[in-house]
Amino acid sequence: MTTQLVRYKQGKNNFEIMVKPGTVKKYKNGELDINSVIETDVIFKNQSKGDRANTTDLANVFETEDNMACIKIILEKGDVQLSAAERKAILDKKRSEIVNYVHKYYVDPKTKLPHPTLRIERAIEELKFRISPDQPGERQAQELVKKLPDVLPIKKCEIVGYLKVPHKHMGSVGGVIAQFVTVVNEKWDGDGCRMEVSLVPGDYDKFLAELNKYTKGEFQFDVEGAPGAGEPAAPPAKGKKKGKTKIVNIIFAVEIVLAGNV
Repeated sequence: MTTQLVRYKQGKNNFEIMVKPGTVKKYKNGELDINSVIETDVIFKNQSKGDRANTTDLANVFETEDNMACIKIILEKGDVQLSAAERKAILDKKRSEIVNYVHKYYVDPKTKLPHPTLRIERAIEELKFRISPDQPGERQAQELVKKLPDVLPIKKCEIVGYLKVPHKHMGSVGGVIAQFVTVVNEKWDGDGCRMEVSLVPGDYDKFLAELNKYTKGEFQFDVEGAPGAGEPAAPPAKGKKKGKTKIVNIIFAVEIVLAGNV
């Protein structure tokens, strides 16, 4: 596509100007002057038919016959007609926003874990859900979740879990915990810190990945209500000799399996 059209409509009046592809946004951001944007200073009523706007048309709508002043208004208020490639790029971005919204805020009621993004994408295809390039992604995601239960079980909620981290790693994971979860309560004992935490489903993967990175797998995180998930380990009995406990990252291993099960 060598040129783009910018179309401005007011009532029954239609005006079009020809511009260089990808320049209108830069012009609006002050990065380009108007002469670097327009291909010609001709204003059309219908460019494909070669139908030009006359001075009367301009004066009636823009209250001026100054061609360049009219072009500036069209650039500021008009709609850029996108190429097929540009439209596809915008749709792909919107689709990603919608999928990530569902992944972040909704879980599978059975596993209490987020659905993998690929599974959500397949559900969108199955529903034949039409994605608009113009509407905000979050608004479209909210429309999608009304229809998703027909093909994919979902539940909006926070993940509640129990995290256990040895003393030697608490200094390095403090930032991770503050970034991803809300600590409901915590208890320190000879083995480390035991916390009840909550987080949005979409942060689950990143949270466990960061914990694994800083602790080399020496932590335990059990999701409340998940199949096979245990309650947090009981503290050592009073007076019992405390020894080092190797904490195995059980749930992290389970998550890897679940993420690949699409």
